[in-house]
Amino acid sequence: MKINVDKIGMISSLSCAIHCTIMPLVVTMMPIIGLSLLATEEFEWMLLIGSSVMGILSLCFGFKKHKSLKAFSFLSTGLVLIVIGRLSHHHYHAFKIFHLDIYILFLLAGGLLVSFSHWLNNKLCSSCEPCKVSGCKH
Repeated sequence: MKINVDKIGMISSLSCAIHCTIMPLVVTMMPIIGLSLLATEEFEWMLLIGSSVMGILSLCFGFKKHKSLKAFSFLSTGLVLIVIGRLSHHHYHAFKIFHLDIYILFLLAGGLLVSFSHWLNNKLCSSCEPCKVSGCKH
């Protein structure tokens, strides 16, 4: 059974986007439930670093097959948005738009772009000639 790195990357990116969207809503419940570890700054950065490493590795393996940099542009844009969102987290009170924290929008958009980069990489891999000929599943 071959592991599909892009699918793992898509799942981790989407879970990161969901995590970043939901956390402000449930952060007050964390101490009651006993899951305060998920609300720490260190956990957030570990999730970001893990997604970055997974994304870069996955796209590098895909690039070897399809030789297209399109997916890298979405990955890098998404990671930059996530980092901007994380760094602006402590300053969000000045950037509220209709009671919506702007840093959440950065995190959500970044997570979706990272997930899209994995999807695009998977599509590019499955549409390249060597993959069609050999029948490989990236």
